[in-house]
Amino acid sequence: MSERINFAYVRSTPRWDAHLLRSGQVLRLAGDDIPDPRLATQLDALNRPERSRTEQLIRSRDLPDYRRIPRGDSELRVSFDIALPFKTNSAIDLRLKSLRLFRTGLAFHVVAHETTVEQMPSLNQPSNEQMNFGSRIKPGEPHRIRLIVDTITGPILANSTHPGDYPDDPNEPWLHGGRSWRGIAENLYGITTGGEYFLSPPPLGPLWITVAYPEFDLTSTTIELQLPQLS
Repeated sequence: MSERINFAYVRSTPRWDAHLLRSGQVLRLAGDDIPDPRLATQLDALNRPERSRTEQLIRSRDLPDYRRIPRGDSELRVSFDIALPFKTNSAIDLRLKSLRLFRTGLAFHVVAHETTVEQMPSLNQPSNEQMNFGSRIKPGEPHRIRLIVDTITGPILANSTHPGDYPDDPNEPWLHGGRSWRGIAENLYGITTGGEYFLSPPPLGPLWITVAYPEFDLTSTTIELQLPQLS
């Protein structure tokens, strides 16, 4: 037994399997530290190359329509009236909602409900105390939710990627952030924060959708989503 332990300890070039590498990518995107520097180096090598800032800005203004949430319902194939809860370690109710499958991709909302004791809560908290479920960190907003979509057989996508870095191949998966919002909940006791996202093209298999928000003590939590295959 001691020989096996010693062998594992002195081994200088560990072989990280594919599952561990994918898990490490997700954890890093969620804001978690990677304690092993050798694993961190391996993850660095897997990062998607980024374009120059100028090219990113130009491309983000020319985002193809098939990468955006379609307007209207002409391209809508089916909608799902479900609200899937994320298991969290806090009192915040966090859900995946409003799933709509278009011919060009899957639109969905990530929505949080913060319960308050007052009937009409204030929305004027300092910016560092307000959740941001959008894909951008706007001026005056110090943080945003971490949203990661693992396509399992394809790339790992995140809302932290610049919209101008979308792939040229229309068949390669891509995650695009749409509108975001924050307001008083419908029942008046609480604040609702949400963000809209679009995964294109439509997924061909299961997805692992992970969210984290360390600034609000929301640790990484994952939902496995499997949509029915439509003919």
